[in-house]
Amino acid sequence: MPRYAHPKTTAHLEPVINAFGNLTRVAIIGFLAQNGPATRGEVAAGLNIGVATAKHNLQLLTDEGITTQDPPATEERNGMRVQYLLARDEVQRRYRLLGEALGVASGGE
Repeated sequence: MPRYAHPKTTAHLEPVINAFGNLTRVAIIGFLAQNGPATRGEVAAGLNIGVATAKHNLQLLTDEGITTQDPPATEERNGMRVQYLLARDEVQRRYRLLGEALGVASGGE
């Protein structure tokens, strides 16, 4: 029976890994960083992935605070096309946390 590794990490790294530990999500982050706000269809076309894949991963990124929706999910949309925007400050914060955890960046860099 395999033994599973349980490294000693703190809980604050879990959201970092959730965002950056998946190739599709990293590609979406990069796409939005380079292209600005986009619909899930535009993200799917730009990355050559299925719309359902884009939708799923954009929702996960939104739940994690990496992207925001315009109009927000709290508003009635009535067929409006939702644009996804990158929360750059949150991406930078998590990137910094990852660097610190790996020992390749200090808190001030």
